[in-house]
Amino acid sequence: MRNVTFVIGALVLAVVAIVGYEQIRPTAQRVASSGATPQSGDSTTELASRLLLPPYLAQQDSAAYELKLYPGTLPPDPKIDLPQPSGSRVVGAAVRLRNKAPAALDVVMDVPESTGDVAAYFERELTKAGWTAAPNRGGPQGGFVSGPVGNSRTFCKGENPPWYSVTAFAVAGAPFDVRAHIDLVNPSPYPGSFGPCSQPAQPAGIGINNGMNKLPALHAPSGVTMRTSGGGGGNDRQSSEAVATGKTSAKDLEAAFAQELVAAGWIRAAGSADGPIAWSTWKVAGDGNWRGLLLVNELSGEVRSLLLQAQLVQ
Repeated sequence: MRNVTFVIGALVLAVVAIVGYEQIRPTAQRVASSGATPQSGDSTTELASRLLLPPYLAQQDSAAYELKLYPGTLPPDPKIDLPQPSGSRVVGAAVRLRNKAPAALDVVMDVPESTGDVAAYFERELTKAGWTAAPNRGGPQGGFVSGPVGNSRTFCKGENPPWYSVTAFAVAGAPFDVRAHIDLVNPSPYPGSFGPCSQPAQPAGIGINNGMNKLPALHAPSGVTMRTSGGGGGNDRQSSEAVATGKTSAKDLEAAFAQELVAAGWIRAAGSADGPIAWSTWKVAGDGNWRGLLLVNELSGEVRSLLLQAQLVQ
């Protein structure tokens, strides 16, 4: 009898201990065990899915979201246009499902350095496949345009989805890290939201000629990171300043920006490249006797200062 009482007492203590542990164990473990079931039953897949499916998605429209991962390959559905340069490697893909239907797709791939301008390659190949580059949403901004660390392009097949974006990140001594993202449905649940190729209504009183309209937008070439550092002007003078980081020389950087100026209708008057400095003067497109100046100065290492100026000659 004493043995039976001892056994019962031990079982009660064990139950109390287990209940107590459930109440005081780390929150992260409790959340993980009460979360969505992993696709393959392993915690790594569950963690990846939870990180890639932020909780606000379900909160914003009360839909059911889930994620499917495809390591080393593309999903069988949906079919996508994914140009793959020679020697590239698909790291994997993820498909986001909304109420069991594909809503968005992400692909990660390595592209050899020998490909050159990766963004231009994707733009060329996707255009062949019927995609159109999205218009610039930067408004009337002129001069040097700060860009992300990666070189990005966005494409559409109309005002409604699908919408396609490709970003290439340059990694020293390694292949380009390329990320492709496709929205198969509008990611915004709010009525009236527009996409990269739609035509939003222009607010009253805002015209295309406001701001630095004499300076065309200049974007950094592949392999160069650019950050604006100043600029401004008035009715008779406009300027833009920036700092560029990359291995491209002052001469080659000036030549790259010069191509963009020519495309904007500027006419080159003179120019030179001598050591760390490259410059050129221009006849600015449009009405009035405006003159332009482009100056690139190699400050140190991979740092270059940039100046673009337009001035009205009375």
